[in-house]
Amino acid sequence: MSVEQDNFAARLKELSQHSFKMDSLIMDTALALSGLIPHGAGACVAPLVGSYKMGQADSALVDNPYFIVHGVDQRPSPKTKHLLRHRKVRSYVQSFTGTAAAIGSAVLPVNPYALIREGNAAGVTAVHLYRFSEMAKHCRQSKTLCQWLDLLKLMKTYKLFNKGLGVGLAAIPGGISLGVSLPIKLGLLVHNIGVAAQESALCKVIAMELHWRAYQERNLLKGSGSGPATAIIRELMTRRGVMCGFSHNYPALIQEPAGWNAFAAKIMDI
Repeated sequence: MSVEQDNFAARLKELSQHSFKMDSLIMDTALALSGLIPHGAGACVAPLVGSYKMGQADSALVDNPYFIVHGVDQRPSPKTKHLLRHRKVRSYVQSFTGTAAAIGSAVLPVNPYALIREGNAAGVTAVHLYRFSEMAKHCRQSKTLCQWLDLLKLMKTYKLFNKGLGVGLAAIPGGISLGVSLPIKLGLLVHNIGVAAQESALCKVIAMELHWRAYQERNLLKGSGSGPATAIIRELMTRRGVMCGFSHNYPALIQEPAGWNAFAAKIMDI
C-alpha cells in the first residue's frame, strides 16, 4: 500500500471515530430528569439546555477524504455550513416552542404541539423507511448499495421507534405517571447513546462514500439524469409533512467538498 493510500486510510479512520461529549450527555440527562422538578417548572429545562448548546462553537467542517485523495479542488462549503447552522438554530427554537406549548397545554388532556411534532416526524420517517426499502429491492446486484441502504433502513427504524414512542407519550390523556415516564425517557437516552456509539463510525464512512459516488455521478451525467447514490441522497434530504416546501438543496451539497458532514448529520439524526 502506498504512502498516499496509508494516509487516506488513516484519515478515514480518524474522521469516523465516535466522539463522546460529556457535556452533551449531562444536558440530555437533565432533560430526561426534568420531570422531577415540581410544579411544572421542569419545562424550563429545555430552553436552558437549548441555550447552552446554541452557545457552543460550531464544529469545524472537514472535507471528504475521497475528494482530497482524488485531487478535487479544495474550496469553501457554504451550503453545508448553512444547513448545519440551521439545524442548530431550529433545535434551539424548538426548545422554547416546546416549553411554551407544555405550559400552555397544562389545562388540556394532551399536548397538541408534541402530538403534531412527533406525529409528523414519525410519518415522515416511515415514508423514508419505505422508500429506502423499495430502493433496496432493486439493487440486490450491488453489494455496496445494499450495505448503504441496510444502514439507512436501520437508522430510520431507530428514529421511527423513538418518534412513535413520543407520540404515544403525548397522546395519553392526562399524561402518565412520573414513575412510568422517567424510566422510559432514561431508557431512550441510554438506547440512543448506545446506537450512536455503535453505528456512528459506519454512518460517517457511508456518508463519505455516498457523497463521493454522487459527486462522480453528477459530473458524469452532467446534470441529466440521476445515479443510484444521487437518488439515495435525494431521498435522504427530502423533507415532507409540515416542512415539505423547504427541502434541502442536495445538488449543491453534493458539489461541496464538506457536503458529507450534512449527510452524516441526517443519517445519525434519530
